[in-house]
Amino acid sequence: MNEKYSGAATDDTAASSQGATGHDDETRALIEHHTLFQGVAADTLEALVRDREIRRLAAGDILLQPGQENTNLYLLLSGQLRVHIGTVDSDSSFLIKPDECAGEISVVDNKPPTAFVVVDQPSLVLVLPEETLWEDLLQVPSIAKNFMRMFADRFRANNRAIQDALEKQRRYEYLQKELAFAYDIQLGMLPHQLNLGPTVDIATGMQPAREVGGDFFDAFPVRPDEYAVVIGDISGTGVPAALFMVRTMTLLRTELLKDQPLADAVRGLNGMLHHDNAAGMFATLVVGMFNRKTGRFDYINAGHNPVILGERGTRYRALPAPAGPRIGIDRDTSFEVASVTLDKDDVLVLHTDGITHAKNEAEEAFGPDRLLACLEENSATSAGELADRINRTVHRFVAGAPQSDDMTMVILRYPGS
Repeated sequence: MNEKYSGAATDDTAASSQGATGHDDETRALIEHHTLFQGVAADTLEALVRDREIRRLAAGDILLQPGQENTNLYLLLSGQLRVHIGTVDSDSSFLIKPDECAGEISVVDNKPPTAFVVVDQPSLVLVLPEETLWEDLLQVPSIAKNFMRMFADRFRANNRAIQDALEKQRRYEYLQKELAFAYDIQLGMLPHQLNLGPTVDIATGMQPAREVGGDFFDAFPVRPDEYAVVIGDISGTGVPAALFMVRTMTLLRTELLKDQPLADAVRGLNGMLHHDNAAGMFATLVVGMFNRKTGRFDYINAGHNPVILGERGTRYRALPAPAGPRIGIDRDTSFEVASVTLDKDDVLVLHTDGITHAKNEAEEAFGPDRLLACLEENSATSAGELADRINRTVHRFVAGAPQSDDMTMVILRYPGS
């Protein structure tokens, strides 16, 4: 709504959604006490701003934006504006408070604004066209002096905002380098060349949702012809999950290399992770012992996704998960060991829920049924080929939607002893 400084609003103006309801004494007082008009006689001010537009702005309105032509100086009488540098919702911003102004730089240099001016709170502004500023207002020495001070203050505020933005950018770039370094360290902890001998074909893959993640896998010899095969998922994502992953992986290796039953190794890991776990983090795991001579796979499922068995690499089904809680929550708990014996060309698929929980733009999850259908498309000649197929199918399904969780898999194909 537009108003005139010295008169009531017209009927058309009163019907508009943008303005005040009239020129009352309070509005006049706001104008008279604005910084720009300090030291100006009331009669002189009355003559200068007579018939100038008053505009009411709602929170969220964009008063100025880059590329938009601006020929007005806006004096903020009440409310609050916010200047955003870069984008309309940028964190690099500063406030414009009552008795300050907006649009002065574009009026002075006759160029479009370079930042967004957004209404932070319902506001009242006096609109002064540039010809009024140059031809009338700045001819008054006290107004010219006030304007220069306001312009200098705004210039300093802009400089501070730019310096803050540059500092945030420097910190962001430093953090990105640190995260890249952490990612390299994390990948370095995972096995790169898994060789379980000529009688076992194994493939792995991990894709973190962030620079670093909480998923992990492992495979290493424990005794002659017997190998530990592990997949795990740490609660959460990012750096905290990665740190807890390192601790879990290190302790688990230590326990599995001891001469003790599998259930005792996992119980020992659980007790150590529960200790000094103020953050309440936990892990889900499948921990197995695979004998490459007999094809026997003894395993514990601690709150993790079911192990998938593919009989002769064609008929896939989820194996019943043995009872087992998540790791690190309850110190006094026990774990049940299950067993399956693989025949020639049987396949085991271990995966984290980042695969089955992967979502497309419609928020539809990939799900276990699609995973089984993907596995059964046709017989794979190798574990690596099967892993590649899963990756392609999941990425085709999500179709570019943001990844919400780490995606990891371990696939073991048994050619026979």
